Amino acid sequence: MIRLHRAALAALVFTLSAAGVAGPLHAAGEGRILGTVVDGTGAPIEGARALLTRPGTGYKLEKKSDKKGQFTLLILDATLEYQIRVEKEGYGAFEGPAKAPLGEIARLTFTLEKTAAADPAAGQPALDGAGQAIEAYNEGVKLLQGGDLAGAAGKFQQASELDPKLPEAPAALADVLLELKKPAEALTAADLFLALKPGDVRGLRARYDAQKALGESAKARETLEALAKVDPSRETAVRLLNEGIGFFNAGKAAEALPLFQSASAADPTLVKAHYMLGLAYVNAGDPAKAKEHLQKFLELAPNDPEAATAKEMLESLK
Repeated sequence: MIRLHRAALAALVFTLSAAGVAGPLHAAGEGRILGTVVDGTGAPIEGARALLTRPGTGYKLEKKSDKKGQFTLLILDATLEYQIRVEKEGYGAFEGPAKAPLGEIARLTFTLEKTAAADPAAGQPALDGAGQAIEAYNEGVKLLQGGDLAGAAGKFQQASELDPKLPEAPAALADVLLELKKPAEALTAADLFLALKPGDVRGLRARYDAQKALGESAKARETLEALAKVDPSRETAVRLLNEGIGFFNAGKAAEALPLFQSASAADPTLVKAHYMLGLAYVNAGDPAKAKEHLQKFLELAPNDPEAATAKEMLESLK
């Protein structure tokens, strides 16, 4: 499912934000990490040390961040697990698991908070609410990477309560709660996130998925329409397509048609959208449009299980 992939990565937004991938690499087995180091205000940190190691071995790979706070790590064997530590004097360090997708680029952001000068007589200064929230959030990230969804949810909830202005906490919480099949709680978290970042794509996706799981069809449709306006992506296209299929299967082809159109507009390479558009236009009495999309479907996916049906329909439309 799309949501599982999203939850596995999107929860890294504060410590490893903007997790995503770019184009394929050329060497088999390689992976890359493009890291960006920023402070609590989002300003880049130059000269931060990024150290990549592999537990149980002597493997080490070290880079320093440039003026933009960026560094690149080339991993020759992306099938293995690694540990990364990002640090700079005067800032709290980040340390946790790191894995580059095979043949892809993981874009990760590491947020380092400035540390207050310690008074030797008084010991280390106590973290304020925002600092405690970041600490709890980072603990949640590590738990999520280790597969402990329930533990991660607890930490993200704690972070959100410690700092209600930290949007990454409810965003990550919503994603994890969806995976835990707790849509009502996920919806609450998504709404908290969207209150901090209105119209954010990640929040709209979580809100829609929660509303669908709760059976709030009308509200989900409104959320999906808002999402389609700001995020013409494959993820949005799939949601639009599935929404349309629900209407089509219920005998509401007229209501399904605009959803299939929106899905195809969001991602013209989504082959099933062309197939469903062909069926919908047949129902709408528009054979020319039906032929156009059925032909496009066969052009993009000649070996699809529905290809034979599409060919039969094209024959009947001649």
